[in-house]
Amino acid sequence: MPNLAVFDLGGVVVRICRTWQEACNAAGITHIPQAEARLDSPRKVELLRAHQCGEVESEDYFAGLAELLADHTADEVRSVHTAWILGDYPGMTSVIDRIHHAGMRTACLSNTNAHHWEQLDSSEAFRRIQVRHASHVMGLVKPDQRMYRAFEVATGAAPQEIVFFDDLAENISAARACGWNAVHIDHTGDTAAQVLSGLRAHGALA
Repeated sequence: MPNLAVFDLGGVVVRICRTWQEACNAAGITHIPQAEARLDSPRKVELLRAHQCGEVESEDYFAGLAELLADHTADEVRSVHTAWILGDYPGMTSVIDRIHHAGMRTACLSNTNAHHWEQLDSSEAFRRIQVRHASHVMGLVKPDQRMYRAFEVATGAAPQEIVFFDDLAENISAARACGWNAVHIDHTGDTAAQVLSGLRAHGALA
């Protein structure tokens, strides 16, 4: 029977901006469409991967992204990046408490970066999570199956003991390929209710 609930963070536990324009608006930075268009490039993909793997420091990432955008300064990029996290999804703190009360452990497995990781300390739901694993610390990113296997080693959890929640289909597919129970979350809906439903479906909660 599953005894470990594992959460992605953005789109499951915390609300995040889904587009550069949305984050610019949240930060109070003027959105420049031609600048955003430059983000659709292999250089941006590699820069993001390196940042999430901990290979590039956040300040270097901001500078690199500003250079790519051309119309924004590194300070503006930092402000947009800071505004990306919008706060906890309603009900997630209570759901995590309920999971603990049922005798299950909780963990997170997230593609993130050092800058956002520090910000997450202000999230009540995040602080409730018992075991925290992140890409910038592990040096791996989902959906690379090595990240899932490294998590198993670090936690001592067997695949069948895990129920994993993520809002990206490719991460769910990779988890299932590793033998994990996995639930695809709709980030536009009630994520707390979806987590409870997923746990019940896998026999982890009554």
